[in-house]
Parts: sequence; C-alpha cells; structure tokens
Amino acid sequence: MRLRDPYHQALAALSEFAGEGRFGSGMPLVITRLAEELRLSPTPVREALARLAGEGIIEHWPGRGYFALSLGATDIAELYDYHQRLVLWAIDLPIVATIERPDMGEASPGGRLEQVFARVTARSGNRVLNRAYRLAAARLRPIRLVEAVAAPLAPEVADRLEGLLEDNCILEFKAAAVRYHEGRIRLAGSIAGAMRRSEQSID
Repeated sequence: MRLRDPYHQALAALSEFAGEGRFGSGMPLVITRLAEELRLSPTPVREALARLAGEGIIEHWPGRGYFALSLGATDIAELYDYHQRLVLWAIDLPIVATIERPDMGEASPGGRLEQVFARVTARSGNRVLNRAYRLAAARLRPIRLVEAVAAPLAPEVADRLEGLLEDNCILEFKAAAVRYHEGRIRLAGSIAGAMRRSEQSID
C-alpha cells in the first residue's frame, strides 16, 4: 500500500472511525463533509465508503447515500452467532502457523478475548476463514464498545479462554467459547437498546 494513496488514506481513516464507534447508529455519512475533514477529494472517500459498504461495515441505500449501521437485537445476535461459527470452525482445523501471544498490557477483557479468537483463526492458515473472521470482528467492534459499558465482560471469562488456548485444551475451549457467545446473544436486546439511546458518538 502506498502511504500517500488517497483511497487507502480514506479507507484507513473511515475504517477506524467505524471501529471506534464514532458514527452513531444509522447516522448519515456525508461524503463532502468527510472529504473536508480528511483533507481529501470526494472521489477517494466515495470509493472507500463503497468498499466498506461491500464489506458490511456501513450501509448503502441506493438513491439516499451511505449510513452507519443501525443494528437491532436480531442483527447483533446473528453477528455473534456467525462469529461463534467461525471460531468453532477454526478450532477444528489443523494448526499450520505459530501465533505468539501478544502483550495486551492493560487491555479490557473484551479486547483480550478478541485477541484469543483472532489467534485461533490465524493459526489455521485458512485465508478464506481469516478474511471472514476479520470482517466479522470489524462489524462487531462498535457493538463491543457499547457492550463494554452496557454489559461488561467478567475478566475471568478472558482468563479462562486464554488459559485453555495456551494449554491446547480443545474440547474445553470450544465449550467455553460457546458459553461466551450464548451469553452475548442473550444480551443482544440490552446492547441494541444502549446503541439506540446513543444518538452520537459513544466516545
């Protein structure tokens, strides 16, 4: 990637905005305003938005423009179910890559857990799975920011899954991963309600 490529500049910035929860639920994304803020022409911004819409990070309504995702309880539950299926697929695949445990420092339990699941998928070496997982994780990122406040994750959950992965306890890891996802799915209504109440950035 060329560092000064306007398209990639726009794509990186807008991906970060979406992941940080800067765009409120259902917020219209005005190309000219975003281009002015990023000090870019509208064309690369429009192209970056089209890419993000294609990946399901934002929404495109033909004739109306681009919008931040507006997710209901069912959408959130389905995203977590999809995330779970990718993780369970990955854990059943042979390990073909050694993935070192990153130094997470003072990361939140949710951040640590996301790294655990990312390591599981990365060590499979399956490119299709890894791409699908990265997109699912990106779509979940703003949801995780809301749930960190509305439905915080107990540190013990991350501790257990980290330990089971390190010890390669596959059956126990799968069971713990299913319990985690089922818990998140049960909380989908509360999380969706918290997202609806946030009309602006959750930062």
